[in-house]
Amino acid sequence: MSPIGEIANLPDLQEAVEFITREDDFLVTSHVNSDGDGIGSCLAMQAMLENTGKKASVILQDISPAYDFMDGWENIQLAAAPPPVKWRNAIVLDCPILERIGHVQHYLDADTRILNIDHHENGQCFGNANLMLPTASSCCELVYQLARAAGLQLDASLAELLYTGILFDTGSFRYSLTTATTFEVAADLVRHGARLDYISDQLFRNKDFASVKLLGKAIGSLTLYDDGRIATLHLSHADMRSGDAEEVINYGLLVKGVEVAVLLKEHEPDSYRISLRSRNQVDVGLIAAHFDGGGHAKASGCQLRGPAEEVEQKLLDKIRKHLL
Repeated sequence: MSPIGEIANLPDLQEAVEFITREDDFLVTSHVNSDGDGIGSCLAMQAMLENTGKKASVILQDISPAYDFMDGWENIQLAAAPPPVKWRNAIVLDCPILERIGHVQHYLDADTRILNIDHHENGQCFGNANLMLPTASSCCELVYQLARAAGLQLDASLAELLYTGILFDTGSFRYSLTTATTFEVAADLVRHGARLDYISDQLFRNKDFASVKLLGKAIGSLTLYDDGRIATLHLSHADMRSGDAEEVINYGLLVKGVEVAVLLKEHEPDSYRISLRSRNQVDVGLIAAHFDGGGHAKASGCQLRGPAEEVEQKLLDKIRKHLL
């Protein structure tokens, strides 16, 4: 099989193929608070390597049980402190900067060789080999292309892992990075056995009762600023004990005229995980990067500490500088 679309002309693709074929034992990881694309690309990479007789261990700083339907989820290891070993080879997926892997950095040293696979617009070439394409819909789309370039076979399980990441990062094929190539890749994954109805249900219609009730609390906190161009939503530490409601941030963008939506989730007292979404005008990736976070132009995140009012004000001040 040959790669599809513009990636076929990237010389870095062959370097990535050589990286995964040359060695036999790999650490595979992704960013903190990893999502459907990060986890999907890690598990897919692990399956690809193991299908060719190689060893691969997926190690993450943290993991959400929301993705426990994915094949191989039960084998994911959480980063230990201190790490038991240093790894010779690492594959880092869906991270614009190496620091985004969090505690997993302690598993690496100066001699570790890194394959960096990423689709963030502001991504850094921190690997010994770097497969980077900002126009790709997702990291899973890049892993699929790598599999084709390496001549690896797809089975139904691998197809579903890759399809999960693509569906997640494109918002069900709604976001602007969805391209003709994305649809071609998705179609091939369905031909190989990906159950699109099952995956969609697991990703978007599989919340527990408390998490669904939590949506109401978050929406009830919805506040508009700057003539309705910025929307904020809050979930307190007490709220977060009931579950998570990451998708609620999209309700901020449902409001006509809102350009940027912000969700503040207090996962520990006075410690917030921030989600940022943009409609068109503002690159929230730049805002997240200012606070040592990362992501894409229209979907990013970071972490901030302090009282809720102070954290919100810092975010509002920064967003206002980017509003046209």
